[in-house]
Amino acid sequence: MPSESRKIILIMYSLIAIGIVMTYSASAVYADQYFGSATYFFRRQLFYVLVGTVIFSFLIHLNPDKLKQYAKQLMVLAILMLALVYIPPFGQSAGGARRWIHLVAFNFQPVEYAKLAVCLYLADYLSRKLKPMAEGKIMVLVPPLFVIGTILVLVIAQPDLGSCVFILMVSGLLFFLAGIKLRFVAIATIPVMAGFIFLVISAPYRLNRIAAFLDPWKDPSGSGFQIIQSFLAFALGGINGVGLGQSTQKLFYLPQGYTDFIFSIIGEELGLIGAMTVLILYGVFLLFGIKIVNKCREPFYRLFAHALVLMIVLQALLNLLVATGMIPTKGLPLPFISYGGTSLIFNMITVAILIAIDRKNSSRSSPMSHSSL
Repeated sequence: MPSESRKIILIMYSLIAIGIVMTYSASAVYADQYFGSATYFFRRQLFYVLVGTVIFSFLIHLNPDKLKQYAKQLMVLAILMLALVYIPPFGQSAGGARRWIHLVAFNFQPVEYAKLAVCLYLADYLSRKLKPMAEGKIMVLVPPLFVIGTILVLVIAQPDLGSCVFILMVSGLLFFLAGIKLRFVAIATIPVMAGFIFLVISAPYRLNRIAAFLDPWKDPSGSGFQIIQSFLAFALGGINGVGLGQSTQKLFYLPQGYTDFIFSIIGEELGLIGAMTVLILYGVFLLFGIKIVNKCREPFYRLFAHALVLMIVLQALLNLLVATGMIPTKGLPLPFISYGGTSLIFNMITVAILIAIDRKNSSRSSPMSHSSL
């Protein structure tokens, strides 16, 4: 296995280990209160890690050419799965949103699969259209824009604006990396911004999030409550933290303390040192991810590897910015650390495919492969 791949795996499991410990710490009181067992979320997260590891061990040996071959079919499957959330009895709703599919004894969020499918589809399509894109032929953009538009409509209807924005950002970055003309970017920005503004003003809770972001102390017991509690967690943690398991914000003060805002609990219990450790791990992940990307010579592999690295690092960045109050709340988990089976497993799948690409490229460039030619 290539050196970069081994280091990526080490970083991934380091983040997962932090996540397991912090999930237990952040959820124990809540789990004991509502589920009668302080280890309820801890045990479930361990199970998700086990399932993810089994899938991960299989996928690192996958030939990425197979994924390229079925990119369109996998994209169609993503659209069908997103549509299935609206069809009883498969679709499950919670908290006013329909984001889950129920199969047998499991619930999962198809949007996590859709994110990966979008990356694969765009990497395949754009890698085959590099020349017409460089020539400025705008019609070449119609098929992917139609497909991505369909995905975004299905996701925003759940509603899930955070995932919608994330998919849009990753897609835009892939178009940019593929060499899209900047004038097309400028043209596309207008309807995208108009649509975003409409979505915000059409839903009062989204307006409240924007207002809480701009001035959380204007409504400290309402829309600004969550972010203020997050600020307090970091303030209480200081440099060294209050100690593992000693958080007070997790005692029903900070909502979603073991999911979207788990970084705040890390900041409180482990302090600036613990928070910086997490940041460094994601930074090193990015560094070795870029090294894998730079080894890719074929346009498809290069674009796909770019997308896979962005999937992890960009989502981590958005989560950290939300937890520190630098952008409005979006409902995106912290990769490998936040509690949640679907997110964890698909993040592990993302890394597995990245390693499979690295293995493929390394085998092609090895002396043995050259001599066999």
